[in-house]
Amino acid sequence: MSENNEIREEENPRRPVVVGVDRSENAVSAARWAAREALARRAPLTVVHALHLPTDASLPLEPPEFAQKERKAGGEFVESVARDLRAEFPGLEIATEVSDLTAARTLNTLSLDAALVVTGTRGHGGFAGMLLGSVSRRLAAHAHSPLAVVRGHEPEESIDEVVVGVKDEESAAAIRFAFDAAQRYGSTLHAIRAWNPRPAYAAPTGPYFAEIEEFRAQERKAIDALLTPFRAAFPSVKVEITAARGNPVPVLVETARDTRLIVVGSHRHHGPLAIGAGYVVEGLLAHSPTPVAVVPIASTIAR
Repeated sequence: MSENNEIREEENPRRPVVVGVDRSENAVSAARWAAREALARRAPLTVVHALHLPTDASLPLEPPEFAQKERKAGGEFVESVARDLRAEFPGLEIATEVSDLTAARTLNTLSLDAALVVTGTRGHGGFAGMLLGSVSRRLAAHAHSPLAVVRGHEPEESIDEVVVGVKDEESAAAIRFAFDAAQRYGSTLHAIRAWNPRPAYAAPTGPYFAEIEEFRAQERKAIDALLTPFRAAFPSVKVEITAARGNPVPVLVETARDTRLIVVGSHRHHGPLAIGAGYVVEGLLAHSPTPVAVVPIASTIAR
């Protein structure tokens, strides 16, 4: 198989898009986003509800019928979500699943055979605009498939772009995912790399300014080199490149505001489901109003 064919190889369309839902409005919005994504991929959708039931038999904190009632209520809830999705997306194949385990463990296990796992954001922290979600943060560090984290509402008018954060050769999986998405959506791919500025007291003119512009040109050239094989594999995708001076998190958040999707790579941890996906990923999950796709680095993406 040629290099271009390997780059162009799409995820197995029969691997499902998996979305975790609870009774929050944000989760239902994420399920609708996941349904559209599954249709675009020509893949089935699995709607999952996790119960987080007590598992230690030595601590009978709940009556014996508690688990049965929770499973029945959970099954009715997830079927109602699926029923609404079937009505809105009549051509979509939808399955449901109820798990006794926590949402993070359930979705992490399902990510082994998923094309994509989707979650919503939930709750607000002590900082304005900061979105929290421990399940999404854990999955960003541990999921075996790409993860998409979706905020509850969508802009009335979106910019038809997929934004991808580009760092170095380790960004290849994220770049490929972004090209795939842009091709499916018929959108422009906007590749961006940001670097932290020199000390603030440096003058914005003269030799220092010339140095910054020279460095920006070098960064754009480096991005272009990373994108070259993907441009050849996805010739229909229009590409824009930005090299921006500033903190990567706010640069990416503002560049991707009101776009279709922002894509970044993240190293995966193979230990227990601890939180910690890296500064940029954590920052985007906390602050981005745009759906964020987190793609595994240096691991095999489900195909």
